[in-house]
This record gives sequence, C-alpha cells and structure tokens, in this order.
Amino acid sequence: MELWPNGATSTRERLLAAMLECITESGYRETTIADVVRVAQTSRRTFYQEFADKQDCFFELLRETNRFMIARIAEGVDPEGSPEAQVRQAVTAYATTSDRYPGLMLSWIRELPALGGAAAQVKNEAMDDWVDLFVGLTSTPTLAAAGVKPISRQRAVFLWGGVRELTASAVESGSPLSDIIEPATAACFALMGPAPS
Repeated sequence: MELWPNGATSTRERLLAAMLECITESGYRETTIADVVRVAQTSRRTFYQEFADKQDCFFELLRETNRFMIARIAEGVDPEGSPEAQVRQAVTAYATTSDRYPGLMLSWIRELPALGGAAAQVKNEAMDDWVDLFVGLTSTPTLAAAGVKPISRQRAVFLWGGVRELTASAVESGSPLSDIIEPATAACFALMGPAPS
C-alpha cells in the first residue's frame, strides 16, 4: 500500500508523515509545528522552507492522502465484476484504506470545516475528486450492460457526504471501519438505481 508512515523519503514527505502522526495522536488543533519538527527530526527553519504554516502543511497532507485513497479505491475495483462485486470492492477498499488513518479522517471531517475559506477550497477540491471517482466507477461497460447509468453529480455528492458521516461516527465510537461496509454498500446500490419518476 504505502503513503509513508515509514516510506517517507524527501524532507517534505517526512514532515507530512510527522503531521499525520501528530494528528493521529492529538488531532489538528492540539498539534503544533514544534511537535511536527520533533517527530520529523528536523528544524523549524526546514519546516518553513516547505510550508507557510501549520495549516498549509495540514491542507497538503489532506490533498496527498485524498489522492492516495482515491487511487487505492480505483485499483481495488474489478471493472469486469458484477455490479454487486464492484460496489462491495470499492466500499471495502475505502474502509480498509481509511482504517489506516482514523485520526486524520476525523480531523478531515470535524476540524477542517472550522478553518475558513481556504479550508472550503480544499474540501471542494476533494469533493470534486470523489465525484469524478464515483462517476468513473459507475461508467464501466459492465455496469452499462447491467442497466446502471453513471451516477449523477448530485447523487455522488450525497453519497460522499453520507459515507464521510458514517466514517466519522465509526471513528468517534471506536468501531472498526469495516462496520460501515454493509450500510455504505446498501446506500451505493440505492443511489445507483433509477431516479424516481
């Protein structure tokens, strides 16, 4: 799989991996630049050569992990599989990948919105990426042959929000993210169905 923990090579990656570790332990609000540079075993000067401030580092961490998760999900789906298999594979890949970063998932969902306009831009970029993923995954010849049309943007946004809330609830209660596989799979099937007349 990868995306760091110990696979970080560049200074930037080491700092992002350190931010990830600190957020996992303490959350974004409680994490300081001093914590990040201590974990990364580098200096504040080096930090500021890579990032403008703590928020900038957090936003880049979210972008990197978001791209990583989307790639893992896309790779985890067999486009030749049945509709049921494809949905379950996508949801399982999401849960498995998210389970590696529960603290970050919670910060993404609960703490990011409090960071203002710049945070909204990060959130909107991520939402667009997830919508593109959902549309791409529902646009395969196998699904078309089964009568499944590409999911609409509105339904994809609804799905994205629902899965994120399921994720936050599971993390907050200490439940494994595998617990969301069944309800999220059922929701995906429902949203992939025909629109009501």
